[in-house]
Amino acid sequence: MRVGLTIFCQNTGDWDRYEAEERGEDTAARPSKADAEIFREEVGLALMADTLGFDSVWTVEHHFTPYTMVTNPLQLLTYLSGVTKNVDLGSMVVVLPWHNPVRVAEDVAMLDMLLGPDRQIMCGVGRGLGRREYDGMNIDQAEARGRFDEGIEILLELLATGQCSFKGEFWQLDDLHLRPQPERDLSSQLFCAGGTSETTQVIAKHNISPLAVPTSSVELALQGARNYANLRREAGFGPVHNKLALWTYCSDDPAEVEEANGWVVDYSDTALRHYELAGTHLDNVKGYETYAKNAANVRADPEAFRKNFVRDHPLGNPDEVIAQTRYLAETFGASEIMFAFKYGNMPIERAERSLEMFAREVLPALKEIDAAPLQPEATLSAG
Repeated sequence: MRVGLTIFCQNTGDWDRYEAEERGEDTAARPSKADAEIFREEVGLALMADTLGFDSVWTVEHHFTPYTMVTNPLQLLTYLSGVTKNVDLGSMVVVLPWHNPVRVAEDVAMLDMLLGPDRQIMCGVGRGLGRREYDGMNIDQAEARGRFDEGIEILLELLATGQCSFKGEFWQLDDLHLRPQPERDLSSQLFCAGGTSETTQVIAKHNISPLAVPTSSVELALQGARNYANLRREAGFGPVHNKLALWTYCSDDPAEVEEANGWVVDYSDTALRHYELAGTHLDNVKGYETYAKNAANVRADPEAFRKNFVRDHPLGNPDEVIAQTRYLAETFGASEIMFAFKYGNMPIERAERSLEMFAREVLPALKEIDAAPLQPEATLSAG
């Protein structure tokens, strides 16, 4: 199994100031910890992963809040391509409705060329959820479904062939050819995170490999992965491995592990606040019916959301981290797991210490895991 590290660049301690500023209250103009300092810290983690034997480094896309501050994952990954020597690079995810899919294909093709034959770029995409982000991008969130569906078709074709003709509601291309020309078919390097059945149907239909990124709990992510396996079979394709994102902390000190559990809860609180998961703003937004329904449950018990997120992630001593990761890899049918080592209000020194122990005592065992792809659920025969 491949093992990656993902960096978020969160300024978790700035949420109260940010929300006060958003409400129009008098507050400090800048956070107590500079955003630039957080970027320097987490790039440092990526550099450590490059020398400690990790297979890949991943990052995310978000805008306008302290939740995560990577506004262009492909830009950050291009920077990392120049300061690392060994790791492959991945996005989890580029939010496709916020981008011209032609530009995304160009950036992926160019980064693949710059990485050379021994390293690869893995382009994970998704549909996005945040109201503030759609508003800030001046894109109607009710158009997200159509923009994503058209964008994924265009991106897939351009990565596969380097050219595309397309006539849709949002995008029209007439025999477009990419330059620089892709040196190979990159379509197998396209992955997608599906948070709803509708998105999962689209990626299954197009034979796009899945990303399982828990946004509320590992249990719900597993339900989504199983749904994808079933839809993939219905579309006529065989089983495929998942790529799975997890949060981890590795220490022999139970008190440290307990503290890390609190930082995962910090992370879940930032997700709750960034996505406004308890809000009613999605009630009448086309394509977000599933999220609107889930929001009612979060409003009823937001504390349950925070606590459920931390469950099942591999936090503990090295043996516990290995055992739980092995279980999750086999349950999800994962061929690669991307671990978050710094999240919430965790000090960078603690993240570095956890990462070093993980690389020394956990990483070799994880690379020996060989999980089978997640199988679709068996259908009951009549009679």
